[in-house]
Amino acid sequence: MFFKLHGRKTARIKKFTEVQEHCRNCKSFDLDIKVYRDYHHFMFIPIIPVGDKVAKIYCNHCGDGLRIETIRRQYEASAKTPFYLYSAPILFGLLISLVVIAGIYKEKETARYVADPKVGDIYCIYEFRNTAPTYYYARVMQVNGDSVYAYLGNLAYLGSVDRFDDSDFFRKDEFLSFSKLELKKMLDTAGIHSVERGYGDEKGFNRIR
Repeated sequence: MFFKLHGRKTARIKKFTEVQEHCRNCKSFDLDIKVYRDYHHFMFIPIIPVGDKVAKIYCNHCGDGLRIETIRRQYEASAKTPFYLYSAPILFGLLISLVVIAGIYKEKETARYVADPKVGDIYCIYEFRNTAPTYYYARVMQVNGDSVYAYLGNLAYLGSVDRFDDSDFFRKDEFLSFSKLELKKMLDTAGIHSVERGYGDEKGFNRIR
């Protein structure tokens, strides 16, 4: 069986009962009005409604379909398009909001770590060397008052980095020293790309040689 992943479908968006107008055939004051609207979908998820709303009128007594223009226009105008027909843009907006919120939370978390450094914190530090963006890691080895000492990673990374290379390690014979104020300035100027705290061994940050 073939399923079409995208296309155009029709949804009933509202149902009304009209008792003020009568059926032209049987004179019954019991009309059923259903309002429909087309929408585009992808993988059965509505993307956006298209076209005009269409009202169809039937008599509940004799079953005849009726075309009463004044009634049809009235109910087409009063029927509101349900929000679920905008599912794709709503989901996209929610995703963007979650990404923004996560980014804000990460920024605040990083600022908190920088303001209160702990032994074992991992800094990913950004520099611009020889016209190329360069990143390297540093692991906090000691915090003494306002001074922070960190082992320097063995490798420098060209371009953005999001993980510690399997061949990288922290060198015991080479370390950096910062004041807490210097760390804050580096964070403010994007010199600190990220801070890891409470990491697991699977990231390899415990390799010190």
